[in-house]
Amino acid sequence: MRSVARAVFLCALGAYFAIPMLAMARFAFQAVPVALLTPETMFTGWSLGPLISAISDPMTLRAAWISLTLALLAVALNLALLVPAAIVVEVRAPQLRPLLVGLTLLPWVVPPIALVVGVAGTFRLTAPWFLASTYSLVPFYALWALPFTYRALDAGLRAFNARTLYEAARVLGASLPVVIARILLPNMRASITAAGALTIAFVFGEFAFASLLLKSTLPTYLVVYQGSDPRGGLALALLVMVLTALVIWLLVRSLRRQRVSIQPVGV
Repeated sequence: MRSVARAVFLCALGAYFAIPMLAMARFAFQAVPVALLTPETMFTGWSLGPLISAISDPMTLRAAWISLTLALLAVALNLALLVPAAIVVEVRAPQLRPLLVGLTLLPWVVPPIALVVGVAGTFRLTAPWFLASTYSLVPFYALWALPFTYRALDAGLRAFNARTLYEAARVLGASLPVVIARILLPNMRASITAAGALTIAFVFGEFAFASLLLKSTLPTYLVVYQGSDPRGGLALALLVMVLTALVIWLLVRSLRRQRVSIQPVGV
């Protein structure tokens, strides 16, 4: 019964995601209205023309490049903030873990519109160049991805028992920089990579911050593009979702093969 229930649950979960994506694909790539769909016309009128037209638009490539740049900067800022904090909490101050968990969840307590309005009111007079720059989105993206990033890093540290390795290395005479560079960080490659992938996926799907700050990123551009070409915009959105899911799947598969998170690296 458990296997049957598991199979039914997985099938239902797959249908929950597959059916809307199939509907998107039909609307984007088939030039046949729903009212005219019959068994005879089910496989007629399919074309990649809307997707090719959307990809060939120079503004699409520009918006995609902006989102990719913001995603990489957000990953760098996020990891620079959380990797040292996660290591210190895990190996030196585990009693501070609830505090760090609460701090990483704090950005999700404030709605995006309230966060943007508060920051804009603060920096509009003191640093207007910050709000005028597209890179002003980087801190917002980094803050909004904190819960995912910290949990990935924390899970990675617990997977190889970082505190035990740290104490053993210190007893053997390894300095703190050596412990971090040669033991902790190599064993955290899996969790760091996963945290970066989650942040990138979040940036490529985030709309609220970019829209409120009037920035042209790939999600905001897709909304504008769908107004002029609904089929092309939906085809481009479907492509972004498929590519994001494919990258995450390849990443998980690669990490499972390498088994990075369960192989301690010696001093």
